[in-house]
Amino acid sequence: MSFFNYQLPPEKIAQRPVYPYDQARLLVVERSAKQLSESTFANIAQYLNSNDLLIFNNTAVRPSRLFGKLDTGGHVELLLVKSSQPSSWWCLARPLKKLVAGKIINFDLGLQGKVVSQSEQQVLIKFNLSDLQIKEIALMPIPPYIRRGHGDSQDLIDYQTCFAEIEGSIAAPTASLHFTTNLIAEIKAKKIAIEYLTLHVGTASFLPLQFSDQDSITPPGSEEFLVSEDLIKKIIATKENGGRVIAVGTTAVRALESSNLEINNYAGDTKLFIQPGYKFKVIDAMVTNFHQPSTTHLMLVQAFIGIDLITASYQYALNNDFRFLSYGDGMICL
Repeated sequence: MSFFNYQLPPEKIAQRPVYPYDQARLLVVERSAKQLSESTFANIAQYLNSNDLLIFNNTAVRPSRLFGKLDTGGHVELLLVKSSQPSSWWCLARPLKKLVAGKIINFDLGLQGKVVSQSEQQVLIKFNLSDLQIKEIALMPIPPYIRRGHGDSQDLIDYQTCFAEIEGSIAAPTASLHFTTNLIAEIKAKKIAIEYLTLHVGTASFLPLQFSDQDSITPPGSEEFLVSEDLIKKIIATKENGGRVIAVGTTAVRALESSNLEINNYAGDTKLFIQPGYKFKVIDAMVTNFHQPSTTHLMLVQAFIGIDLITASYQYALNNDFRFLSYGDGMICL
């Protein structure tokens, strides 16, 4: 488990993406040869074959972070996680302990919230404005390691994929942020198939690993996903034709590995926990970013490429000034 707590210097964490997005650096990890090489996302098509199937997550990020104050002047940060009823939301909150029932939180533009109740990890807030008005006031939920979570107008563009379609996420499928409309058009021009699934990214994708005891990790929470019948048929046909199923992002990996190829359809909530020892049944390769220490995403990547390669990959990236995390560089694992 020591690798999961690798040391990530704060200066390695990207605070803004590279522009254009496809100029981000790409670490190419070849599993069979156990080799590493460098490129950029703009050149990713040269590592793809015409019979491959590239699959993206088309979820859209919902503006969902609010910064406010209590009547006492104390600062409050909310992340709107799940709607309870109109204008009422279960939220991750800081500081959680101070948000007892009845507390009033004041935000910008006349928005006010009242604490209704509290669970072990979240708080239920009733707001005085409509959900549409709340969305217009809320910020994009960039992670706290990026400018302390204070998103701005540029993040409305940067923290959303160019093909985002179905709103429902509170974090971006960040590996997809490197793909521009021009790059996708170039990939399609080379007769490489591109398809989409939907997984709404929830707290399971960014909360740190929790240990129930010294040797047991608490599985991450569930996330809602849809892999269509048509996509499953294309996955099966790709494999029959000798092509590779390549997932863009660990959220796409989780959705695909949760799908059932035998019944040609799958939708619902996945509780799949991919960790070392897991046997992959759908994907043949993946594109992913460099992840935070002690996260389920890091465990998933290690499960796919092994401890030796993930250690070598991250050490190479650290030693060669790669940019880490959501707005950073990425890797393709073949």
